[in-house]
Amino acid sequence: MRSAEGHETGVLFLALDTYGRIGGIQRFNRRVIAALATISADKSWKHPAIQIMRDDQADIPETMPAAITAFGPRRLDFIFHSVAAARRSKILFLGHINLLALGLLCKLFSPKIRLVLFVHGDEVWDDPAYRRMRFYEPLMARALDRIASVSAFTANRMQKAFKLSPERFRIFPNAIDDIGRQPTPEKDRQNILTVARLDRHDRAKNIDALIKAMALLKRRNVECILQVVGEGPLKPELMSLANELAVEDKVKFLGRVSDAKLAEAYAQASLFAMPSSKEGFGIVFLEAWLHGLPVICSTEDAAAEIVTDGIDGFAVNPRDIEAPAEKIAMLLANPEIATAMGEAGAEKVRSRYLMQHFKGNLEELIAELP
Repeated sequence: MRSAEGHETGVLFLALDTYGRIGGIQRFNRRVIAALATISADKSWKHPAIQIMRDDQADIPETMPAAITAFGPRRLDFIFHSVAAARRSKILFLGHINLLALGLLCKLFSPKIRLVLFVHGDEVWDDPAYRRMRFYEPLMARALDRIASVSAFTANRMQKAFKLSPERFRIFPNAIDDIGRQPTPEKDRQNILTVARLDRHDRAKNIDALIKAMALLKRRNVECILQVVGEGPLKPELMSLANELAVEDKVKFLGRVSDAKLAEAYAQASLFAMPSSKEGFGIVFLEAWLHGLPVICSTEDAAAEIVTDGIDGFAVNPRDIEAPAEKIAMLLANPEIATAMGEAGAEKVRSRYLMQHFKGNLEELIAELP
């Protein structure tokens, strides 16, 4: 752990668990930290200060490009040092809506500081299945100078729930790192891949819809295997569904796998499918594209904003089981179309969603703050 204490800084980033857990928000936070450090070096800015609650010292990598202070569960220390660091900062980035009250407290002590909140998805949708909006948050959110949303879908949902002006929002897409993809090996079977943590709150990933689609495909004699990567409380329920529909031989649960095994699963897949209703962005589709796979997403969340239907994948209604089954069958029967879609997706990622684009978007966001 390296502390920012004693160093004057222009930018402060407050985040919750970032290195001690695995997840989309955690990866986003790490990317923000890396981008801030690079921008600071490029522009000869003052050192950005990074303060993280819930992470412990042991969670922070030894070599980091920015000064990071981890507070573990010490909430009062985190609050006190955040307010102190804010008094030395011009811009305060908040990594989660749960830090909004702390951001307002920092502004009370440093009225000139600019507040920016990153939002990712269901945490700001005011959906009781995920997180209900606190009664005080709409009023507090009016103190924000900018709300950087990973998608227009999430921005619109938050704008309506919090009754905020659209001018306050900026679209700030997620990003991934490019890979040196090797030539695709010969596939010994036509695999459909899906990846999810299978936590209880991941029911809306609609993996069950894919299993039901597999039952349709089996009755139509379409030869394929659904490979499910992930481990969590939903797995037994999904396995029971596969048994009930007599497709246990067509659905393979791979559990939690290493990065190498995941790359192997991508290499052996013919397409990626996840007709989720809860994606605030859909970073898994970017990953699938870089592996040359066409994707099947849902029409009901932000993924349909990322995926161009009919060009680099298909967006389907997850409640209409016929829809994913039809698109899966079409892609498996037309590998040249599937390949063209996968390559179109890979080109989209390389033109919009890599680290250099993320850094550029952050620089633009910082530059427009008064």
